[in-house]
Amino acid sequence: MESIFEPWLIWFVAGVALALMELMAPGIIIIFFAAGCWVVAGVLAIYPMTLAQQVLLFVVASVLSLVFLRKWFMKIFKGVSSDKTDADYEDFPRGEKVEVVQAITPHSNGRVKYRGTLWDAAADEEVTEGEMVELLKYTENSNQVFFVKKI
Repeated sequence: MESIFEPWLIWFVAGVALALMELMAPGIIIIFFAAGCWVVAGVLAIYPMTLAQQVLLFVVASVLSLVFLRKWFMKIFKGVSSDKTDADYEDFPRGEKVEVVQAITPHSNGRVKYRGTLWDAAADEEVTEGEMVELLKYTENSNQVFFVKKI
């Protein structure tokens, strides 16, 4: 049965469809099957082959491209890891002076006002409401609680 489309065109369109599917699937694998389709399309454009030969060429080209090119593709499309840690990107407002709005004791957290918002705060000394304190760091167990000291 003859197709109204040339076999090389069918393989090329199948490769485009697989390449588009790669955009929706993680892992960079489907693109190599698309490459196999394009190899078959390229060969069919210059040399006629039987369907069995086309399928065999597709399998061989897909597997070879997967084996030899995947590592290279992963380096390109995954990017390079940075040697910076989260501490290098710290945006803690160290040294800011803020007002205590709820008393702080060594055994219970209080509240401070920073940029118009109330935050939980801890200290190793008693700080009364209305006093000014300096922000030092986050507490050891939460990035939502400031550790402060009296000024």
